[in-house]
Amino acid sequence: MVTLGKVKNYLKIDDDITEDNELITTLINAADNYIQQSTGKRNNDNPTYDLCTLLIVAHWYENRMIYSAKPGAINQIPLSADALLKHIAMAADYPEVQNGTT
Repeated sequence: MVTLGKVKNYLKIDDDITEDNELITTLINAADNYIQQSTGKRNNDNPTYDLCTLLIVAHWYENRMIYSAKPGAINQIPLSADALLKHIAMAADYPEVQNGTT
């Protein structure tokens, strides 16, 4: 399971910096929900699922703007996370989401 500590380590944010803890926790929950809704699968403490969560959280954390004047679509999920989403959706290793529950 992806924790606040794991995400802060992944993002290289020191533990004593706490001003974004609530935001990061919200992003973790949103990423987990996004993966479940996109794949129909839920996490069973699988490192691939956790990596997908980390990639999505990092992307959302680093690209908080709704619009960017920069060329390219920064709002799109990176290819690595998209590939993991497809893997999770097709693999039998992850339990199915039942009746909208986690």
